[in-house]
Amino acid sequence: MSRIESVATAASRRRLFPRGALRLADDAIERCLASVNRTASELDLLVNAGVYRDDNLAEPALAAMIQEDVGANPGHPPRERSHGTFSFDVVNGGAGAVTAVELVDGLIASKTVELGVVVASDSNPGNVEHFPFPAAGGAVLLGPSAPGAGFLAFDSETFPEFSASYESALVWRPSHHLFGLREGGSNVLELEIREDFAAHAVTSAEAALGRFLGSHGLAARDVDLLVASTYPRNFASDLARRLGISPDAVSVPEEPFEGAHTAGILASLEPAFRSRRLASAKNVLFVGVGAGITVATALYRHPR
Repeated sequence: MSRIESVATAASRRRLFPRGALRLADDAIERCLASVNRTASELDLLVNAGVYRDDNLAEPALAAMIQEDVGANPGHPPRERSHGTFSFDVVNGGAGAVTAVELVDGLIASKTVELGVVVASDSNPGNVEHFPFPAAGGAVLLGPSAPGAGFLAFDSETFPEFSASYESALVWRPSHHLFGLREGGSNVLELEIREDFAAHAVTSAEAALGRFLGSHGLAARDVDLLVASTYPRNFASDLARRLGISPDAVSVPEEPFEGAHTAGILASLEPAFRSRRLASAKNVLFVGVGAGITVATALYRHPR
């Protein structure tokens, strides 16, 4: 099992030249490490869960580029008497950050690694006509936890009957030279998010959480803190109302991160961590939702 050591976020407030997904991820990790006086060389594992990245870059893995930028033991093999940092990407949409935490948690529980970081960031790749998410990044640092504390359980469900509510695809859009001398074109990322996605996301999460909590002998009234995706907007508050969780138990992100995609759940976590609401809560419920519709859940108990 693993515990949360620190959380940090990074937002792009510039309008003319906003920071891309890579730089946002770099900043989030650097702030996350600095807040607990850690260095990137101490990291055993780095997992990136972002989806929309600079220029739709697919190769190499963005995690490897982040690793080099922050100085997390770049190069291979590791130096003598030191360890390396293993890094890779995980793509699971808005549920990706929870999925990445589950992977890191498993490796920490098996004592394969001692310190891991999950980072998620998104920004307009530059070829999207209508990009609905703010440019944002977030990172969470995970280390070993005492028995009975930290992340206790994970689950994931997909509801394919609602898959058409959120779809994306790269399509070729031809273009013509001004004087008709040559033809060309470019790949354009098209996002189709229907109006019913928000309602289906809440319905799917409600069903998944009913089963998840029940399997661990818990009810919605036992949830002291809800940390959820920030997209769709109002997802967390709508879900809490449907489940009967008090609005005061919902961790709300700061204004720049409202509607953030993969980093949204980390942005929701940061205020609770900073204010020590996370430390005072017994049962903390994480809920990430994204295309699919996929719902990823986790149960956390802060070490006393």
